[in-house]
Amino acid sequence: MELELQYHSRPTVFLIRVIEQSEDFRPEAVVAAKQVLRQRNPSHGDLLKAAREVMTERINTYLDGFSVVNDALVLPQSHFLNEEEVKLVFRACFSARKGEFDDMIPEAWKYVLGA
Repeated sequence: MELELQYHSRPTVFLIRVIEQSEDFRPEAVVAAKQVLRQRNPSHGDLLKAAREVMTERINTYLDGFSVVNDALVLPQSHFLNEEEVKLVFRACFSARKGEFDDMIPEAWKYVLGA
């Protein structure tokens, strides 16, 4: 009950984060987050928007520690997003990172023409 009182002032994104990453929280915290979220009864659109925000954070954290050589790609599971929505978020995160990395790759033609 104490956690529920604390969670009432927390944003919906925080509650979804607790539920989605339940392995990082005590079981009582997850139950309290679910209860507060149920009491708030957010619209479907607001719930999906917050869930996508949390999934974006999760995927970016996952990609930060991902090793192409040592790791196998595993999509995270979600209580709020279906597999197709998770894939769309993953593609968006990956594309954003790919764009960042493409900017760091030297343009080969400059070196070929210089030689």
